[in-house]
Amino acid sequence: MPEESTGGRGKTIQSVESALEVIEVIRRKERAGVTEITKELDRSKSTVHHYVTTLVKHDYLDKVDGEYQLSLRFLTLGGQVRERERLYHLGKDVVDELAHETGEQARLIVERNGSVITLYQATGDRVDEPITHVGSTEELHCTAAGKVFLAELSDAEIDAFLDEISFPSYTERTITDPGELRIELEEIRDLGVGFDDEERYKGYRCVAAAISTTESELFGALSISAPTDRMAEERFRTDVPNQLQNVAGVVEINTTYSEWTDVR
Repeated sequence: MPEESTGGRGKTIQSVESALEVIEVIRRKERAGVTEITKELDRSKSTVHHYVTTLVKHDYLDKVDGEYQLSLRFLTLGGQVRERERLYHLGKDVVDELAHETGEQARLIVERNGSVITLYQATGDRVDEPITHVGSTEELHCTAAGKVFLAELSDAEIDAFLDEISFPSYTERTITDPGELRIELEEIRDLGVGFDDEERYKGYRCVAAAISTTESELFGALSISAPTDRMAEERFRTDVPNQLQNVAGVVEINTTYSEWTDVR
């Protein structure tokens, strides 16, 4: 019988957890060898080798020049997951229009398990290379959309979240002080938009607006990202926020009158 472990959500199978940890390391690093994975997970090389060999056999990993990367099977799985998301179907055309109108990178974002995930994105003609891709996972405390999701929580929920995270820093502008983040979340509650001023990616600013349901529940977020030289203060603080809020309102209307339902 496989070894079991007990956690807050009930019994789990240790070998499956270990395989998922291997996949997660490779996802974060994009490509990794056995030695690198071993150091990350504090496992023996032989154990890690067994896991990656099994994952290659079942077409979840590809081996390239002695290192491992996620296979295209994940693209198939991700596509199936995205197709069942109501927000994707209701918001993707709006994101395309935003990217065309602004010339920048526009994204449709959801929150899952304490992170924000890019559900869909489009790039305008001013973008040479997008800073994220579909499926990108980012922290809440240092992203515009993440702060929008945090601002929707109760004060008690925010306190619990801030007690749990380690505030990883990505640039010299990343907020790492809980008190400073709380102040910004209060501002977001008043404004209805969140800001990332070079906090996640150096040289880039991002603005995000919430998409809510008729029951005032947060459904997702829309965002626009651009280099700082194209996102000057007035555009950053006024023009883009207004544009995003107007477009988010259109998506909210679509959610009210659309017959589309999530496939669960």
